[in-house]
Amino acid sequence: SYSVPTWAQRISVSGDAVVPVANCDVKEYNSNPKEQLPFKEYIHYWKEYIKNGYRSSRGCLYLKDWHLSRAFPEQDVYTTPVYFSSDWLNEYWDAIAVDDYRFVYMGPKG
Repeated sequence: SYSVPTWAQRISVSGDAVVPVANCDVKEYNSNPKEQLPFKEYIHYWKEYIKNGYRSSRGCLYLKDWHLSRAFPEQDVYTTPVYFSSDWLNEYWDAIAVDDYRFVYMGPKG
């Protein structure tokens, strides 16, 4: 069975994070338009999308390019896989505290 990840449901309760969401049913300039949604609203949408047979009047929304570890640094949500342990891009960005290359992508099937 396909469902919303448990960890995602825990984070949705812990704050009012705003996340970037792409509408996969719409194309603009060879890309999908993105909007900012409260994470809690996105999780609610996802659950309803599943309950409604993977359909919604809002289209298929996909959470894309969310900097989760930057938004919740106290939650230690990111560990570099051992095969990529020389994470030089993030080592650089962490040192100057400007950006990072840790993204979350998730959404319903479809």
